This record gives sequence, structure tokens and C-alpha cells, in this order.
Amino acid sequence: MSVLAVALAMTGLWAAGGLEASKSTDFRDVAPGEPVRNSLLELKLHEAAFTRDPDTGAHTLQIRADIKTRFNEPVPVANLTGMIDPRFGRKDLSAAGLSVALTRQPDRTVFDLQPEVQEEAVLTWRLTDDDPDAEPKSAEEIFDDENFLEPADVSEQVAQVDRVKVTVTGAVYEAGFTDQTKRWWHDTNTRGIVYLPIEE
Repeated sequence: MSVLAVALAMTGLWAAGGLEASKSTDFRDVAPGEPVRNSLLELKLHEAAFTRDPDTGAHTLQIRADIKTRFNEPVPVANLTGMIDPRFGRKDLSAAGLSVALTRQPDRTVFDLQPEVQEEAVLTWRLTDDDPDAEPKSAEEIFDDENFLEPADVSEQVAQVDRVKVTVTGAVYEAGFTDQTKRWWHDTNTRGIVYLPIEE
């Protein structure tokens, strides 16, 4: 193949989403504390624990992590939804609603990650008794549930789980479906899988 042909092929690959997007199976199991990277993030996931929200009593998953964005603008934490995906190997336990607090400011929820700054953080998800593979509930389904304001009692499920599988996906920066404002989205490529034991 000529140099020109190779250059054209690489240009087409870049236009289709880049080298990262082309490697849907380019991932590996990553040990706790080792880095996982995608186009947006560099992560090191260290340890996991189940906790209870002191205000609501809701069960939560917390993961201590080093996190750094590779982007030159602040990134809303909401953009990370689905990009860091904890699973427990059960159909009756799922993690939803990621929030982030920095260990240097543990009582303050962070809504934006600053550009290219590494932080030690605690990532927190609320635990529900939903199937993690089910379609998201509609607003009507949520509000039709008379107990929708009450946290799910997942005590039994939590007691039977001793580790969490965390999948880190690829990331793409593009416009949404309803407007042309660009934001970060997770994609279907797996960049790394980290198994973390649940600390007592």
C-alpha cells in the first residue's frame, strides 16, 4: 500500500471518530490504583465502600479515585454519566446519579471538573433496586410510584455483594440530539475494567 493510501485511510479513520473510536475491543482489566484513560479522563480507582446518606438514609456506593480531565475547559460532572459504570452482577441492584466531592473539600459537591487538574475525589452513586440493564423509567412512571421520594431499601442486596465491577467507556465530544451545543458523552467502547473489593 502506498504512503498516500495509508494517509488517506488514516484521515478517514480520524474523520469517523479517531483511532480510539475504532478500537471497540481495545481494553483491559486494570488493577486498582492503575490508570484508565479515554479522550476526556484519566482515572485511578482505588477503593470502594457502601455507605448511607446521613440526611436521607439512602444506600450509596462510594469510590475513592484520582481524577483528571484532559480537556481545556471545565467539564460538568453530569457529562460523566455512563462513562464510569459500576455494576454488581445482580438484576436487583444498580447505581445511579453520580456526584463528586473532592477529598480536600469533602462536604462540598463539585458540579464541574476543572481543566487538566488532578484531584483526589470521592465518587458517589445512589443505590436502587432497579435492573441496571432496564430502560430508564419515564417521568410518568417515576411520579406514579407513591414511594418515589423514599430511598430504596437494598440492605439485603448490599449484604451479599463483596466487589464492584467498574467499566470505564470511551468519550466523545459532540453536539446533542436536540441542539447543537457540544458536550461530552460516553460511547460504546470499553477503555478499561476495574474490579474493586467492597471495604468493610
